[in-house]
Amino acid sequence: MIALLTLCAALASAQSPSSAVSTQGGAVPSVAELKERLLSATDDAVRAKALDDMRRTAPITAQDVGALYDLFSRFPNPELRKAVMESLALIPRDSPQLEPIFVTYIRQPEPASQLFGINGAYRLRARQALPLIRKIAEQKLDANSTTGMLRDRLAWNAQYEALSALAQWEGEKALPLLRKQADQSPQVGYLLGLFFWRETLPDLPKWVRNPDPTSQQKALEAASAKIDPAEARLTYAPMLAMLRDATLDTELRHKLALKVGLISTDDEVDALIKEHDAAPDETSREVWATAVFVSRSPHAVPLLVRYAKEGPKQSFRDGARAELVELLGEAKTEDLLGDKKDVKK
Repeated sequence: MIALLTLCAALASAQSPSSAVSTQGGAVPSVAELKERLLSATDDAVRAKALDDMRRTAPITAQDVGALYDLFSRFPNPELRKAVMESLALIPRDSPQLEPIFVTYIRQPEPASQLFGINGAYRLRARQALPLIRKIAEQKLDANSTTGMLRDRLAWNAQYEALSALAQWEGEKALPLLRKQADQSPQVGYLLGLFFWRETLPDLPKWVRNPDPTSQQKALEAASAKIDPAEARLTYAPMLAMLRDATLDTELRHKLALKVGLISTDDEVDALIKEHDAAPDETSREVWATAVFVSRSPHAVPLLVRYAKEGPKQSFRDGARAELVELLGEAKTEDLLGDKKDVKK
């Protein structure tokens, strides 16, 4: 149970008159008012409108924060919780009067309270919350909790959110902890890839070659992370080297090929096509083709045409055709392929 007296005191100290803020500049009700509108709505359209307004409205007062928490803790609805978190992410960072509220939530034993509190405290960079977040992040992680009971999943999510917050808040200081936790729960590998790509990339071959399935999954999770293009550019050469290594796991090479292709220049796409043509086996050619396909470069057109006409797999033929349509349009694609088949985007 939440310590009501402590929480009420925090809420009372955080009162501040303010109007609602919308990311689109429109005048909208406060978050607290939107919560009441959402709960009292009997019409689906009205409920959907209130939810959409909430996700675009920043919580300003303690009542707003309390309204979001009430929705988050009472209703385990994914869409509603996502809207709550989107609203919480808009909280003005110069709101020190709200920091004690989130510290109070983090101190509670309920995973939902901790998850909510971590998000708000990180947004405000509440220094009092940092040791509490680290304590949650350091707890033993159970990979099976991601598919267990709701409370177990929430507890795992709270720890994952704590690790994510530490990675962004503390930088490399948090790296050893993330590596330790990724050994227990491979899903944390995604955070290693997301926030520590340059440090993590050299470990991927070793992890994926380890016979332990947990280590293999950790590598694939890290390789799945959406990284900043600047980070990808800094690791372009080592990623190319891994694409050339036919002894590496095929799925890992495909994931790296997506990253390589997305940042390749036209000249680099020409080089990727040469790598494709010189590849010694069909699997390697598919890896290089993946990089070329996602590049969206006009230099990729000749290879796309080849695959659309003669690709060894239907999925590659369909993919190449679709990419040609995106690049050139339907009429030009039909001309290049020499047929009059309907080409869909």
